[in-house]
Amino acid sequence: MAYRIVVACGAGINTSTLGEEMIRERLSNEGRWDIEVVRVLMSNIEAYEDKMDILVSMQQVYREFNCPVVLGLPFLIGTKAEKEALLDKIIDLVNKLDK
Repeated sequence: MAYRIVVACGAGINTSTLGEEMIRERLSNEGRWDIEVVRVLMSNIEAYEDKMDILVSMQQVYREFNCPVVLGLPFLIGTKAEKEALLDKIIDLVNKLDK
């Protein structure tokens, strides 16, 4: 079964691209080829609402979703350790999807 991680930001360009690339690289290192990573505008998130298994938001989220939501700001302003911790958290959530 394939899973989908949606990386969303306000503009859909720089901030979500950075998060998307870091997540893809980590998934590749983990041998997880069964996960699609999609970059979207937060204003278009409704189109993915029922099609995402994890949401990584580059901005504060003020509503509920039917999947885990991870704040992706450490990808932008975090230390190397904070970025690794965030990637660890995402991988942990991915592994929980398998159960």
